[in-house]
Amino acid sequence: MKRRRAILVPTLAAGFRTGVAALLLGQSGLGQLSGSDQLGRPGILGALGLLASGPPGTGNLASVPAAPPDPVIRARLLVLTPVPGALAQIMQAQTRVSVVDFQQRVAQSGGDLKVLAGVLGQAQSGNIPSYDERLGISRTEFQRYLIFRNTLEPSGKTVKLSLYREGNRLTFGDAPGTAILKGLSIDTVSGDLVTQEGFSARPRPVQISSVQDGTGMGASSGLAWDVKGSNPRSQNALQGHLSLLQFGGGQVLLSYNRVSIQKGRISEDNLNLMFRK
Repeated sequence: MKRRRAILVPTLAAGFRTGVAALLLGQSGLGQLSGSDQLGRPGILGALGLLASGPPGTGNLASVPAAPPDPVIRARLLVLTPVPGALAQIMQAQTRVSVVDFQQRVAQSGGDLKVLAGVLGQAQSGNIPSYDERLGISRTEFQRYLIFRNTLEPSGKTVKLSLYREGNRLTFGDAPGTAILKGLSIDTVSGDLVTQEGFSARPRPVQISSVQDGTGMGASSGLAWDVKGSNPRSQNALQGHLSLLQFGGGQVLLSYNRVSIQKGRISEDNLNLMFRK
């Protein structure tokens, strides 16, 4: 299942979208994807900053050289990577509203308690509460008491992960509901990631506190990969973020967010899967 909204680390900076929009407005079509047009304006890949530059081996087209095995990375991979045939639950993004010290403030101001009860009911049901002057506080103060939190909630749908091993590599196959993962390959010794498009990235350890958490599930730790690359010959480009985060109780969250260009078509995809080790 493809999700349009990312919950964890963003895969697409605002400038990325701005560059695409500016380019599409400034050119008549998508035919000019690399280099520059007759007016010297950059093609899509250039505008996105995804064209390779510099001597061979220094641009985005170059694969990441094999890294020496890191015992810490290897130990984390043993705990985090799913096994072939594992069942995973698809998680979907939700926005929750919590009200902090709101009741006490309304009571102090002499606000209408029935209106207060209605606002609290809206928040508890996951809806964004509406301001009502009968609360006895200003709209600005009302908004200051509202805290919006991104969470991941079970969608009720389960998928069976398609994975196969070849040497040290664990590669995702094409399974229903997980097409976005097809071709992702992780070296279980070094942690090096290779995408189906041939772009590479190395892992980095991540530690997320309960305050930083954007899932609603609390503190977590694990590994993350940031991959970015382009191929002017095939007119393909990719900017993506993969993470494997472990929570309490042996739960592991796999998140993959990507923005890609395939033969001139731009797409943004996101998938969040929860499984147990």
